[in-house]
Amino acid sequence: MDAVYSNIMWVLVCSFLVALMQAGFACLETGFVRSKNNVNVAVKNLVDFCISASLFTLIGYGLMFGDSFFGIVGEFSYISISKTSIEEITFYVFQLMFAGTAATIISGAVAERMKFSGYIIVTIFMSVLIYPICGHWAWAIDSSGSLTGWLGKFGFMDFAGSTVVHSVAGWCALAAVIIIGPRLGRFGRNGRAIDGQNLPIAVLGVFLLWVGFFGFNGGSTLAINDNVPIIIANTTLAGAAGGISAMFFSWYKYGMPKVEHIINGVVAGLVAICAGCNLFNELAGFAVGFVAGILCVMAMLYLEKRLIDDVIGAVPAHLVAGVWGTLSIALFAPVTSFSVASGRFEQFGIQLVGVAAIGFYSFNVMYFVIMGLKKWVKFRVTEDDERIGLNISEHGSSTSLLDLISQMDMQARSGDFSKYVDIEPETEAGHIATFYNSVLEKFHIESMRRQTAMDELYKLANYDSLTSLINRRYFYDITEKAIYRTKRNRKKLALLFLDLDGFKRVNDTLGHEAGDELLVQVAERGLETIRESDVFGRVGGDEFCIVVENVESERDMANLARKIIKKISATYSLKAAKANIGVSIGIAVYDGFTGQDMTPDELVKRADKAMYTIKTGAKGSFSFYSEESGT
Repeated sequence: MDAVYSNIMWVLVCSFLVALMQAGFACLETGFVRSKNNVNVAVKNLVDFCISASLFTLIGYGLMFGDSFFGIVGEFSYISISKTSIEEITFYVFQLMFAGTAATIISGAVAERMKFSGYIIVTIFMSVLIYPICGHWAWAIDSSGSLTGWLGKFGFMDFAGSTVVHSVAGWCALAAVIIIGPRLGRFGRNGRAIDGQNLPIAVLGVFLLWVGFFGFNGGSTLAINDNVPIIIANTTLAGAAGGISAMFFSWYKYGMPKVEHIINGVVAGLVAICAGCNLFNELAGFAVGFVAGILCVMAMLYLEKRLIDDVIGAVPAHLVAGVWGTLSIALFAPVTSFSVASGRFEQFGIQLVGVAAIGFYSFNVMYFVIMGLKKWVKFRVTEDDERIGLNISEHGSSTSLLDLISQMDMQARSGDFSKYVDIEPETEAGHIATFYNSVLEKFHIESMRRQTAMDELYKLANYDSLTSLINRRYFYDITEKAIYRTKRNRKKLALLFLDLDGFKRVNDTLGHEAGDELLVQVAERGLETIRESDVFGRVGGDEFCIVVENVESERDMANLARKIIKKISATYSLKAAKANIGVSIGIAVYDGFTGQDMTPDELVKRADKAMYTIKTGAKGSFSFYSEESGT
């Protein structure tokens, strides 16, 4: 009996440590966001635990650990504490903390732009439809202690939730951030990295998480036994290794150790070790954490490249590291520990199936839940609310300093410094506002001059000084983004290459001024012909290009080409004399559905080749590029 109570005490203490992870996530996430959103992030961490704890008790625990229905889901019931043994109550409390952890990981990824009401809906579905069912697949047991979930019986191993908890949350976070999109100003022409308001608090959060992981992994034994010291040691080593590898990889990549990389490297190491912390020796534990740190930083860089805005790095630190940690069991765990497989290769296949099945289910359920409810539920705040900050727009929570910051932020974003900020007397913010207004008064004229100069520089860098169309460099930049969107959305894109027929004759006989005048009129006629969404640029002397997205058929492009030829092939009244010119057009179509890689330069070359076939013939017509013939 003493052993029973000792085990109960151990698991309950570990449950309290896991609960401490909520505080760790709250610190981590509030440190990574701007001050205008810190209240919103903190209260989301509090509310999602309230929701997940309630729903896990009412529904989730039964779905996860109730009598199995073909290894897919447990029974639809709630746990009656008054009719349950103290051992099972202890187990329930421990698993409830896991459910809370899984729910709160999503919060940081979608921070600073997701509506509070939308986040509550995400938490509900996470707590009912996703986490309990994935947990049932891997962890459900019967009264004899035998695994009953289909993945568990298949031989899938995940001791403390690298996949079941962390990757599940990571997949859900990925689905959410893809749908709601990045924060304003994060990407795009003026995009930039958005620094957190308090990285020291974020570091404190990591330490709290580290302590929580001791309970997370150590308590998964469900008993105080010989495995606990090994588990705690591996947890410590993996977290340290993840931080070290992320630090040096960041140092190598940027010439400096970036704080956010080190933080997430530690988290990644702790996540990765969960799956096999009871099976690895110290070298394997260190190796798993070390690799996790590098993979985490690489994943962070990859998401940035794909314009996916994960504020705290939840996807790299939890999804990617969780997948790696789960697969590493097949590489480092003793073969004798495999319940079904006879060798490492076979176990790797089993682990891969588990990772893929849980990832596929988690991502798609969350993706289709959000997409399905978008018509009725607003998951993203308005642009104005996002700029003001979710503390105010979602909760009405503000301070004199935050009010001042909001006003200054609005001025900075709008570029309108003509109005003074409000002054609240006898406060620190009031003194700052007074000084700021005096600076505004002196700085206003100079800032207007600089803004004018910047506008002029931007125009010179990106627009043709003669026709005011975008220039070749800017056209290529826009085309590259259009190709990416077309490939991502599996649509079609067309590039039309226009070369004027007879322009050289006009330029040679009437002079360069007449040639320039003619080019201006051609540009005006071209703009009158295309849609506002189409991109029209001058890429050479008498060469122009047009990019058309969301092309339905080649027939539409043929009609557009005929329309352009009719509009441009005409008599032009110039100051020197009248001039007649024509235009030859080559058309290259890119089909994003094929997934083929394409560059702006290659697409322009294809359209140029197609145009050349017309130029060397009758002229004044158009031709499509044929990939088979290469013309």
